[in-house]
Amino acid sequence: MFQWVNRILDKIGSPELDWVQVEVTSQCNAACIYCPQPLIDHKQHMPFELFKKLLPNIGYTDLVYLQGWGEPLLNPDLFSMIRACKATGKRVGFTTNGMLLNNETIQRMIDLETDIISISLAGTHPATHNRIRKGTDLTKIIKNLELLQEIKKEKNIQHPVIHLAYLMLASNLHELQEVVGLAKRLGVKQIVCSHLSLILHEPLRPEALFNQKEEWQRFTGILDAAAAEAQRENLVFAFNSPVSQNQTEYCSENIGRACVVSVTGEVGPCVFTSPTLSQGKGQTERSPLLHLFQNSFESCSPLSFGNIAHESLTQIWNKKEYQNFRNLHDSCITQHDTAARLLPPACRSCHKRDA
Repeated sequence: MFQWVNRILDKIGSPELDWVQVEVTSQCNAACIYCPQPLIDHKQHMPFELFKKLLPNIGYTDLVYLQGWGEPLLNPDLFSMIRACKATGKRVGFTTNGMLLNNETIQRMIDLETDIISISLAGTHPATHNRIRKGTDLTKIIKNLELLQEIKKEKNIQHPVIHLAYLMLASNLHELQEVVGLAKRLGVKQIVCSHLSLILHEPLRPEALFNQKEEWQRFTGILDAAAAEAQRENLVFAFNSPVSQNQTEYCSENIGRACVVSVTGEVGPCVFTSPTLSQGKGQTERSPLLHLFQNSFESCSPLSFGNIAHESLTQIWNKKEYQNFRNLHDSCITQHDTAARLLPPACRSCHKRDA
């Protein structure tokens, strides 16, 4: 009886979210120069049984997005996860490096009516992209996307919608001028540009656009030109300006209407506070990775408000401490000085507050 009442209350109290982001794996077949993935010692897939614990509590969630610090197509249960979400009426998408897209995976994505597939890029020329996203090959990725377009055309369908996720670095921003043309050729509907928010090594510091103040005018010109061209081509072009770096207490992530579930089931506000960002032997001797913030190394402090293996997503979302955390990022509720004092260390040393 008690369990039945709990299930009813969970259904009624399911959080109203724009999306739930789920890290379905922390394994990857690439070794991008800017990514913490190669530093993560304990890598694993999320078990399907753990993933299913989410399903009763996403009734008012618009999108389930299968992405974390790994390559989703490596998880053998990925398509079962997509099928389970679609059975509940949810939109589903994931981000991939594109290397594992082939006729079989494309057919399965289409058959399951996957809504979105986003391809990570770091350049529009192989020499640039392959140098930054080591272990991937832009020429192969483009061929895989061309195959996806051919199959969609043969079947006369529009799904999955293709997005490009372009990481803007000081050494590749000039190629952004060509990304709209590439997107149009590949049938892409949206381009999302991000800048380097997690700087793990000193040599990466110059790659962060906000560290190149003397170039800000040029950066802005490139972005404005790309955005104007995208508008002419009727493409969505989304980006946060990397040159407006006055740190605030309000995160540019969607803290109030989204959450992230780590590969082990921990629920937190974003991937940058995920317990996955740790290193060491086993589960009990691990320590957070370090990243550069301003002029010192800071900890990537994990932040979790509960685990779906032990509590429902609804129960975790409604916890008082999680509500208080979200309120700190709500400019309508919290005063600037109060939030700055109360934010946890992971947020105080995060460039996502610089947008």
